[in-house]
Amino acid sequence: MDKYQQGFTLIELVTVIILLGILSAFAISRFPSSQSYSTHIISNQFIASARLAQQSALSRSSVAAGNHTVLDVSDVSGNWQLIVTAGTEIFSAQVERGSEQVRFGTDLLAACSSLTAAPLTLTFDGDGNRVPNQYLRVCIDSTVDVELCVSPSGYVYEGNCIP
Repeated sequence: MDKYQQGFTLIELVTVIILLGILSAFAISRFPSSQSYSTHIISNQFIASARLAQQSALSRSSVAAGNHTVLDVSDVSGNWQLIVTAGTEIFSAQVERGSEQVRFGTDLLAACSSLTAAPLTLTFDGDGNRVPNQYLRVCIDSTVDVELCVSPSGYVYEGNCIP
């Protein structure tokens, strides 16, 4: 028989298990929550819908009928509903709401929590400009706040409004 046996001792195995537990607890806390993803999904869908509304207004199909192009953002059955109306054409998108709040206002320095809550209506004229012709700040409140800006020219982007 062999005098020396090969293998790990019980103390070595327990130490490795404890170290793996500590490392995995640290690694799991580094993963972002799904809440931060849904906030960015809502902001990206809002930007895409606003740009679609502006492009539809620029196509002048809605102006021929004497109407402006409109983007409506509202909470319908726990989902964010984004509807672009350009004359007789209607485009809609729906995004799961989660716990986010969409707030908006023309005060560029106010806290997001003090702005008006959705529903929100954006109107674009035949030149793609926002009606009324002023900056609009949109905040999507959640654990990760995202701020959007709608410029008087109708362009929507993520970030602070800089007049």
